[in-house]
Amino acid sequence: MRSLKTKLAITMLFMIFTVIMVITLLSVVFIRRTASRKSDQLLLMLCENGQYSLNYYFDSVQYSVDHITSFVEDDLQGLSDAQLKEHMKNAQEYFNFIIPKTNGVLTYYYRIDPSISSTEKGFWYTNLDGKGFVPHEVTDITLYDVDDTSKLVWFTVPKFEGKSIWLPPYVTDNLDVKVISYDAPIYFKGQFIGVVGIEIDYSAMAKEVNSIRLYDNGYAFLSDADGTLFYHPYIDVANMPEGMTRQMPYSNKAETSSIEYVYDGVCKEAVWLPLIFSRLHLHKTVFQ
Repeated sequence: MRSLKTKLAITMLFMIFTVIMVITLLSVVFIRRTASRKSDQLLLMLCENGQYSLNYYFDSVQYSVDHITSFVEDDLQGLSDAQLKEHMKNAQEYFNFIIPKTNGVLTYYYRIDPSISSTEKGFWYTNLDGKGFVPHEVTDITLYDVDDTSKLVWFTVPKFEGKSIWLPPYVTDNLDVKVISYDAPIYFKGQFIGVVGIEIDYSAMAKEVNSIRLYDNGYAFLSDADGTLFYHPYIDVANMPEGMTRQMPYSNKAETSSIEYVYDGVCKEAVWLPLIFSRLHLHKTVFQ
């Protein structure tokens, strides 16, 4: 009888222990999932805050270039030397009205294709010391093949694309300064005339992106809609060796806006959101 009671007691203790273990394991799983969801929500919230900030930053530049484009195409009345000279005067005055209202401008320009005019080249203004914009000698476009989009990118790429475009980081001509730019082709009766654009100091843009952080081991970066790196705090996108890819290790075209991935043997988690005005994507990454 005593032996039977002992066996029952042991069985009951075993069952109780098993139930406790199951409950403990389920609690751990629940806590981890809850913590993971909260972490995901926090990461997404941080990305949303960064999205709002960068939308405002990039929208300021894009808004200005788009309005300048509309003005100069409406103002252009013909392609004679006299008409272009008068047009450039009007365009410069409009730039002077718009640029002070624009965030982070380092240079701005309106350049005429040499095939349109050999006398009217356009203008280029720079503000390298923060004291105000001054005219700068324009780059001689005739020294370049304007059909080669790997050179003189601020001119050749919008000409080739036929639309306004954000260009990834490059070292601007004659200044040896790293910039990004938003550029738009100008047309007169369907004919390509030239390019207007604004260049932003790369370091100023980088500062905006780098401020989007929560964890010491996390960072933010930018890509275009196709997953090509636009800015990364640990990769020099403007000076990558020839042949080295700028593609991200995951696709930002997935149905979800978050992912866990492994890069160089390190487990990471990322969320991303589109920047409405610039056709770029903001990514926020943390190490797991």
